[in-house]
Amino acid sequence: MSIESDKDEITLSNMPQNDEEIQPSQTSDNADPGRNKIFGVFYGIGVNINNVIGSGIVTSPGIIWKMVKSPGIVLLLWVIGGLVSMAGSLTYVELGVIHRISGGETKYLQTAFPNPKLMISYLFSFMYIFAIRPGILSAVLQSAAQYLWYTVNGTRYDVSFQPDKDGWHLPFSPFWYIKIIAVLILLVITLYHMLSNRWANYINQSLAAIKLVTYTIIAFAGICRLLGNWSTSRINWQQSISGNTDLTAYSSSILLIMFSYDGWNSLNYSLDEFRKPEKKLIYSNSISVGIVTLVYLLVNISFISVVPEESINTTDTDETIAATFFRQLFGGSEVMVRIFTALVVLSVVGTAASTVWSGSRVVVAAAASNFFPVYSYELRTWNKHFDTPINALFAQFIWCSLIIFFVGGSFTVTGFMLFSAFSMYSYWIFYFATGVGLLVIRYRNRRKLHRDLHIYGNEENPPRLSADEEKFYKAPLIAIGIFVLSGFFILTFSFVVNDQCPGLDSKQCRIQQLSPILISYGFLLIAVICWYILYVWWESKKAKRIIRIPADEDNDKIEITV
Repeated sequence: MSIESDKDEITLSNMPQNDEEIQPSQTSDNADPGRNKIFGVFYGIGVNINNVIGSGIVTSPGIIWKMVKSPGIVLLLWVIGGLVSMAGSLTYVELGVIHRISGGETKYLQTAFPNPKLMISYLFSFMYIFAIRPGILSAVLQSAAQYLWYTVNGTRYDVSFQPDKDGWHLPFSPFWYIKIIAVLILLVITLYHMLSNRWANYINQSLAAIKLVTYTIIAFAGICRLLGNWSTSRINWQQSISGNTDLTAYSSSILLIMFSYDGWNSLNYSLDEFRKPEKKLIYSNSISVGIVTLVYLLVNISFISVVPEESINTTDTDETIAATFFRQLFGGSEVMVRIFTALVVLSVVGTAASTVWSGSRVVVAAAASNFFPVYSYELRTWNKHFDTPINALFAQFIWCSLIIFFVGGSFTVTGFMLFSAFSMYSYWIFYFATGVGLLVIRYRNRRKLHRDLHIYGNEENPPRLSADEEKFYKAPLIAIGIFVLSGFFILTFSFVVNDQCPGLDSKQCRIQQLSPILISYGFLLIAVICWYILYVWWESKKAKRIIRIPADEDNDKIEITV
């Protein structure tokens, strides 16, 4: 005989099943009572600045200046990058106030797009852990390793590279030495984040202070040189670098600039550790983005004022422009050049440290939502003795190391360019989705309010928002619009690439230049396949499986559909 039992559809425990269940959190104190709330406004500003200012501003300016030629256009692009980051920051403040829990986009996309089966949220978690975060870390660590090499040897590591060769066809030294140095730096950062959450924050705050001092020195030294030696410094401002500029220059520059500004949303990954996020987050985010924009403009003014045009125009890429800056500034003092490049190394390491810290929190948040069924318990577990997510940190270290070695050595595009473009393009897919998601949440809440008015309200006594809901911060609609439109522009305009590369024909060159975008969509395709297997095929198989139980009285079997 056959016995069938009814069973509800299997769903994640935290998955909203209808519009009415998607509501903003009303308190920030219930998210995780055991987690120490250590952040206020100044901590938040420090964390954001430390996470944003790093490798981009000491690696990208030389590349961008060479591509767009005009110093005025260079500054304009950095201003635009700051405005887009500010718009994104204000958008994320509203999302943070609505949710008041850690996890960032993982939670926001889960709320905005719960169906089909948390697909968009899962795709972000997969991409962030396996593609975006390793890409960002690899770019930052590549820059740190390059500057450390310059500090020790006094020269750039890539002066003898052939532009048409990938890493597997280059000599072991120095290409692979740079990769090994990058992984060793990552190992040190991971270890101290494993041992103490509080001490990790102290170290990261100290690195943030070193970073501010270093870039302040660069900014003011360059401006003093500009004013004190106007006859020489003004030359770069009065004429553009020789050569032609086309749309491909702006396409590449945009991703580099957005990489340099990335990190403005880092506090949204740790709201459980933030004191009164509804009051503090807006100040921490907006002030930190404003400071970063000002610092970036001053540093670019300094580089353009001090670094000679021929130093930029006679090389394919200058990814250590800060070292060139110090050499021009201090002349023959090799000791001073080495000291200040060492400070740049510490500054970039500070950015890598904050990236490791925030990345591990997203791993924990994704595991808590059972996005990785086999290892979710291990990845979301905090070590009771150290009060740190050791398993998440270790898994992040292993995967990032593999990305640094295998992806970093497989393309002719320089390591920093490859990882920065690949990670930023991937990230902006979900920045765009998150911005649209906030509009969806607003529309859904407004529709529910109108429905309540129709059912329960009347003109004399309409339904009202609660006191907590009335205090919610609302991002200006123009800020959300700028953020969403910028995302659409970046995702489409990035396909405009240069097809002229030394040693390669136009087709090969185009493929190499598009390799960051192709890698991004390759990871996204794998993410879609994994989501389908885990949350469609496997759940359907579990729901329909049949358990066969032998009967005692006869040879018949009882079939129970589970």
